[in-house]
Amino acid sequence: MRSILLIAGLALSIGLQAQTATDALRFSRLDRNGGARHIGVMGSLGALGADFGVISSNPAGLATFRRSEFFFTTGLYSTGTETRLLGGNNGLGAEGSYRFHVQNGGFVKAAQDESASWKAVNLAIGFAQLANYREKLYWDGYADGTVTDRWRELADGIAPDDLDEFEAGPAWDAGAIYDPEGKNFYVTDYDLAAPGASRLVDKRQYIDRRGYQNELQFALAGNYRHTLFLGAAVGVPILQFEEFRSYEETDNRDTIPFFNSLVWDEDLQTTGVGMNLRLGLAYRPFQALRLGAAVHTPTVLALTDDYSKKVTYSFVEGGQNRVLEGTSPEGVFDYRLRTPWRLLADAGLVVGKSGFLSAEVEWVDYGSASYNFTPDVSSAEFREAERKANRAIAEAFRSALQVRLGGELAWKIFRFRGGLGLFGTEYANDDAWSRAWSAGLGIREESFYIDLGFRRQIRDEGFVPYETSAAPELFVNTRQVRDLFALTMGIKL
Repeated sequence: MRSILLIAGLALSIGLQAQTATDALRFSRLDRNGGARHIGVMGSLGALGADFGVISSNPAGLATFRRSEFFFTTGLYSTGTETRLLGGNNGLGAEGSYRFHVQNGGFVKAAQDESASWKAVNLAIGFAQLANYREKLYWDGYADGTVTDRWRELADGIAPDDLDEFEAGPAWDAGAIYDPEGKNFYVTDYDLAAPGASRLVDKRQYIDRRGYQNELQFALAGNYRHTLFLGAAVGVPILQFEEFRSYEETDNRDTIPFFNSLVWDEDLQTTGVGMNLRLGLAYRPFQALRLGAAVHTPTVLALTDDYSKKVTYSFVEGGQNRVLEGTSPEGVFDYRLRTPWRLLADAGLVVGKSGFLSAEVEWVDYGSASYNFTPDVSSAEFREAERKANRAIAEAFRSALQVRLGGELAWKIFRFRGGLGLFGTEYANDDAWSRAWSAGLGIREESFYIDLGFRRQIRDEGFVPYETSAAPELFVNTRQVRDLFALTMGIKL
């Protein structure tokens, strides 16, 4: 079952351009990436520790380091997306994207004292990539509905000089909507189609996204009598997101009088920084068993959007083809986003010197994310838009479980790893689970180690290219396959 997300509202299109429930979900999702070892066991090391990646899940695992380490991880993201427009006659679009990046790196200072009750107090500082937003999507086909219906709904009842500058205004300037009677009630060329006649035209859209959420991480953890492990970590995420959308409608069948084609281009750049706190503990009731739990506070992100839009409209007037453009100004908007709380439970079973099995369960209420559109200046319009956006988040999303299972087999200096992930949907109108699997290989020597890790995640989702209140909308299904390859090199001091 694929998720189709109906979110936000037309009120957000006036002045507030990108702060929808979709964006709240995007910036709340975390890949939980660490080094190659962490990736190879699907990030399930919270209770076992001895890996920098646990700072992103259960920082108590930092206390199990026995020696100080420097480490560095490089990675390759590969994303392939299949996209299909529902209804009408359409084809299957496929796009791919890949990029090398720095996955994580840092330093762990291990301080051991076997004569004290606190056997170790360890410090760590480093960075990790928590999310990668790079993907490309393309779909084409034809189905009922037109984006000009959205622009007309935005414009109705408003004088042309007072139309918003980012959608209805550019649509008016380009001639996509017009007011033949001068009464501030608008029509489009689609309204001129004969009663009962088809309004199907060819449609296509190209979307190019890129960006990341990297985090500076500072952690402290203690080992009490090799039985109780406590840890805390402060994260400072740095976010950058870019999106270019180009949506087209073309009347290749001469279905709509006067209309030839339209192009709606949207550019968005989001940047910001935030802060969060993670607290964790792990308990070893006996040598082979480790149990853990952690809580993550919401991340409060201070974000800035820079955006612009353009409508290009081609039509026939007086027997001649004409092309008009309507361009928005360069918009800037500052706001805040609070992501959800996270609760985690971990378990690990150590099988002598032969390896281990590990598991982690994470609970996240994505419906609790919320915007603050008035962090600096109070505005009745922005407060109302904020209420609508947060209500849309609460209605569109729900709490979800994420289950990660992993294991490692040790043979001499070699380590063989595997993992499985099951992720419950965040959407309130769906009950699907996405899946992932991972594998890894490592070499462990006395003073250094090298690890390779691979993870594949498959996710089925959907989106609405544009939103209307009463007119038909388009629905697009996507299947995304995300592959991550990672190489970690570490030196033990």
